[in-house]
Amino acid sequence: MTVELETSTLVDLTDLLPLSDSREWHRAACRGDPNHEAWFPYPSQDFEYARGVCAGCPIRDACGEFAARTGQSGVWGGHEFDRGRMIRF
Repeated sequence: MTVELETSTLVDLTDLLPLSDSREWHRAACRGDPNHEAWFPYPSQDFEYARGVCAGCPIRDACGEFAARTGQSGVWGGHEFDRGRMIRF
């Protein structure tokens, strides 16, 4: 995604994120995973598939910290979050 700033400078979305949040995302074990529903389970659904993928991820801890800090929902770092609050682990 490209954004045009007021100064007519084009930047990529990753340029707008702090480096600590964007530097390692290309290494995420879930990157490109076609099973999208597994990352946003209903409260009654098991999320073992997503937890299994996260288990071997090199950025697992940073991913969970990002979710908590930025208010994400879904499975991040092997835990399920709801608006930044961990609800299942």
